[in-house]
Amino acid sequence: MNVFVDYDVILDILLERKEFAFSAKVLESIEKGNLKGFTSPIIFTNTFFLISKAKNKDLAWNALRKLRLLFKITRINQNIVDQALASGFKDFEDALQYYSAIDSKVKYLITRNKSDYTGEEVIVVSPQEFLAILAKNKFN
Repeated sequence: MNVFVDYDVILDILLERKEFAFSAKVLESIEKGNLKGFTSPIIFTNTFFLISKAKNKDLAWNALRKLRLLFKITRINQNIVDQALASGFKDFEDALQYYSAIDSKVKYLITRNKSDYTGEEVIVVSPQEFLAILAKNKFN
């Protein structure tokens, strides 16, 4: 199953936020090969900036390499930008990610900020909701 993982979920792991265990379980499923994880190239620039400022550039590069091994990268091209501009999303970055997720034919977009995504072409769920869906499908 193809899933797009939003930056807030990835950030939970990078910052080792203990209160977000559901995010860790989603990434663990991707690591084990139970899911095919996608994310956008935007995540890489944001991660590099954040870790470079908070820690150092060597750690930032290492984080990017780990993310690259874990995720397939969606594309952002002229068509995606045009869709994002016309979308009516409040946040342009969210719009880019949403339309790049659609372009990659993912079924779910996993985020802790569901209200940021207003479209209907992809099922937007929290990490906890997604894990419940996985558990339900496992037993059906």
